[in-house]
Amino acid sequence: MLCGGMRESREDTVCLRGLSSWVIEAVVGFFYTGQLGLSWARVWELTDALHQFQLKGALSLCTDFLQGGMDESTCLDVLVLAETFGLVLLGQAAEEYVLTHFRLVSAEEKFKDIPFVLLDRLLDKDSLCVDREIVVFRAVVSWVEEEPKERLPFLSSLLSHVRLPLFTSSEVQEALRCKLLYRSSKTRAALETLQRLAKGEKVGSGRKPRSPNQASVLVLVGGDAVDDDFMKRVPIRSLWYAQQFHRGPGLMRNIEWKLLTKIPEPPRFRHAVCLFNNKLYILGGRKYYGSLDVLKSQLPDMLCPRDYFAAVCLDAKVFVLGGNYDDSQYTDDVQFYSPEKNTWRSARPLAAAVCGHAAAVLDRQIYVSGGCDSYHHCSSLLWTYHPSRGCFPRSPMSVGGGRAGHVMLAVGGRLVVAGGVQPLRVGFGDQLLCEVYDPACDSWSSFPALPRPHLSPGGTVLDGRLYVVGGSSANTARDTKWVYCYDPKKECWENLGAMPHPYTDLAVCALPLPNTTR
Repeated sequence: MLCGGMRESREDTVCLRGLSSWVIEAVVGFFYTGQLGLSWARVWELTDALHQFQLKGALSLCTDFLQGGMDESTCLDVLVLAETFGLVLLGQAAEEYVLTHFRLVSAEEKFKDIPFVLLDRLLDKDSLCVDREIVVFRAVVSWVEEEPKERLPFLSSLLSHVRLPLFTSSEVQEALRCKLLYRSSKTRAALETLQRLAKGEKVGSGRKPRSPNQASVLVLVGGDAVDDDFMKRVPIRSLWYAQQFHRGPGLMRNIEWKLLTKIPEPPRFRHAVCLFNNKLYILGGRKYYGSLDVLKSQLPDMLCPRDYFAAVCLDAKVFVLGGNYDDSQYTDDVQFYSPEKNTWRSARPLAAAVCGHAAAVLDRQIYVSGGCDSYHHCSSLLWTYHPSRGCFPRSPMSVGGGRAGHVMLAVGGRLVVAGGVQPLRVGFGDQLLCEVYDPACDSWSSFPALPRPHLSPGGTVLDGRLYVVGGSSANTARDTKWVYCYDPKKECWENLGAMPHPYTDLAVCALPLPNTTR
């Protein structure tokens, strides 16, 4: 532009119009450092500018950020952006996320702003993941009701994608009560189909039930439990997954579990799991209760065994942080596994040896919370950890005098800590109170308390909901069999039912399973 025959080569000043000064600063900074400071507030404008200037290296950082941090409130924006700029791989990932989590996505306010052409395309997909077809009908109705005058002409086209013969009798009656169906002559075919179904007539759908390629399910990995004779504790090799959540009358709930597979010998408890590229990595833990029973991994061996540690995935690597070495030594050691090279390497150690802590990744940063030191003092500290620079303190947890044996889960741009124990004057007691950390403000705030104690539980995020599973009680020494789920929309914990057995020291994950497996 400056050296050729373009107009800018003859001007003293070249104006870069439509760009904020901070965008220019970020781009120039990238030239010198190879780094971009990204957040959900900044990534949209940066992506626009980087696409305009064809800076592929920096643009790839933005697309990785968008793809890795998508949730039900952002996936539609990511999909629209990807299609606007022709970012094919990002668009495919965003569309897959929308299809897989359609029930949650369609409940978001942003769903009502989706363009008709895009909605029409999504509803036609066999891979649209819904447990009941009425979910699709409700989504169509809510979209049209947002702007009824402008959108009513599109209703018949959208309803053509709804597989009405799959409705139950009560769902047919619900659809017949929808006033929108009676406001347009174009919806007569759908209305007549519903009326025939209401009379019990068989209606050929011409469309099969939707069959998504895969959907994530709640999976229990290992742990230990009391045997059937209540005589001793037994380490577990089983992997169970929740095939169906059932809602009975009143508050009654139960879960239909199915055995997925078994961990190769030996069994595992006090271990950790990570999911990377749809592969489940099982790390460390122990096979029995002696000091020499602490394990390394099911991969090439870690450089040292450990249990009661934390593990996370970041930048195509699996990190293991701290933990117990042999029941007498805690470690500050951090190692990372590269699946591509199939090797372990050491990283910068933690600020202190710690055991029973928790870790999570939020906005491409590793956070480490709580745990106990080698003197069995319970910590309330929160750190950010960088593999080459080590730990940096953040605002400490505010509830109790510390927390250990808990879970920390990232959802909605924040970190929730739940479960575990707190220090008492003598020993430890159950911690039911939870709290949430906002990295933008570096501050903690209250969060609904757990109804029951969960010491050393499993924890994961599935479809935008937090799950805390199993564990035990420090106060009663009894194992916990319950699965609790926090729904952000209802702002409360719900008891979904019991595990196959009361497991503690287990690991939990949200694992994508093919439809044929489920």
